[in-house]
Amino acid sequence: MMKKTRVTPFKLLICIMAFVGFAPASFAQTGATPPAAEKSMEVKRIALVDLGGILRAADANNRVRELLDGQRAKFQEEFRVIEVNLQQSERDLLAKRELMAKDEYDKLVAAFQARVSSVQKEIQYKRQSIDNAYQKALSNIRKLAIEVITKIASEREIDLILNRDSSVIFLPHLNISDEVLSRLNERTKNARIEVEIKKPVAQ
Repeated sequence: MMKKTRVTPFKLLICIMAFVGFAPASFAQTGATPPAAEKSMEVKRIALVDLGGILRAADANNRVRELLDGQRAKFQEEFRVIEVNLQQSERDLLAKRELMAKDEYDKLVAAFQARVSSVQKEIQYKRQSIDNAYQKALSNIRKLAIEVITKIASEREIDLILNRDSSVIFLPHLNISDEVLSRLNERTKNARIEVEIKKPVAQ
């Protein structure tokens, strides 16, 4: 006759622990990442772009530079005329030095110095305004370049695009910079390029 074994609470607890310990991973690891979430993090296709090089070589960037160079030349001619006038005014003022009372002459000198200071400030703000206009135009071109890159990534199902500067070694076919530049030039070839020169906000 088989002897009936009595299972005590302590033995029952050991049996439960043993069962759990040898259970399949799908049961024991209830906090594991779902397969769908893991798949969403996979990167299968990678590309590189030289964004800085694209912006420098872009036709739109060259047209903006030409416009700003023309505006800069215009300003330089304006200030050249002003400089000639100031030089003549200075000579006229020096010629009157011995012919006028000191107080009256000092007033003329102060007025001349104020005029020179005003011209210097105008030169400074116009130089800054040209720099600001270029940075704004470059920012707009950069936005267009990003749009082109995004479209190429969608068309080719590219998961990740890195800037060329972040990579030391790469396969040449991963670099899509030429295609991005070509599309950017095509997109902006008929675009009207305008550069607005504004007086910088006083600090």
